[in-house]
Amino acid sequence: MKNPDKAPHKVLVVYKKLVDDIKTPKKVSFFNAIAEEQETHTYIFDEKRGKLPIEFIEKFCKHSKGKWSGKSVILELFEKAFIQALFGFVDSETGYRKYKKGALFVGRKNGKSTLDSGLCTYMLTKDGEGGAEIYSIATKRDQAKVVWDECKRMIQKSPELNKRIRCLIGGLYYDATESYMKALASDSNSLDGLNAHFVIADEVHAWRDKNLLDVMYDSMSAREQPLLLETSTMGTIRESVFDNEYDYFSEVIKGYEGLGGIEDETVLPVIYELDSVDEWQDEKKWYKANPRFRNY
Repeated sequence: MKNPDKAPHKVLVVYKKLVDDIKTPKKVSFFNAIAEEQETHTYIFDEKRGKLPIEFIEKFCKHSKGKWSGKSVILELFEKAFIQALFGFVDSETGYRKYKKGALFVGRKNGKSTLDSGLCTYMLTKDGEGGAEIYSIATKRDQAKVVWDECKRMIQKSPELNKRIRCLIGGLYYDATESYMKALASDSNSLDGLNAHFVIADEVHAWRDKNLLDVMYDSMSAREQPLLLETSTMGTIRESVFDNEYDYFSEVIKGYEGLGGIEDETVLPVIYELDSVDEWQDEKKWYKANPRFRNY
């Protein structure tokens, strides 16, 4: 990076830890909240595994709107770094992914929906999971369908994906592995009996109720390497779901610095934000919350 001032402090802390973990794999012991048991693993970085979702998205996924409609999705560097870390750290014995939950908080117009949709399509078709259940969730159905609709349009723009995935009103179906993707909201008819493999919780800043997040996280307990990904811009609803999640992830990052905080090796939190309230007046600092706008 030409100007290190363009990277927010929390992002620098997280990626420094990731580099350390690549150089020196460590044995990690933690309580797995999904499996409800204490586990010990040695995690290594598998560069090839980390690249698979990136290569899939850039090869098969297409933009669906505006002047880029029909053109291949080319991921930004910050997106590739996040994906490689999320998918590349695996157990040295089983090969299962390290992270059960990821968080990407970033400014508006940084391509979250496109990234979410590309990852949903990858997890639906290429993650090697039979009967995978993929869900886009939000407290309101209209919001839950934002990623689902974008995923559907992305598939329909891609000749390779469109002939392999059935796009119906109620869901997207990949018959080769009997897998599907659906949109779910808090008021869905039933949230019982779910067996989620991958969950996208989009725009968490607008959520007022954490119950759906907890239900979906618990629904992943029967999967070997499930993943829940929270993506959001910064919130204005105080003392609600976003604040709780932001505070938790911030404490995890603080733990990386050795400043107390929380130890949670199952979570990968990447938060793009200004480092102080005064920085909003300096255009050169806006990049910190908007990594796509690298030409500031």
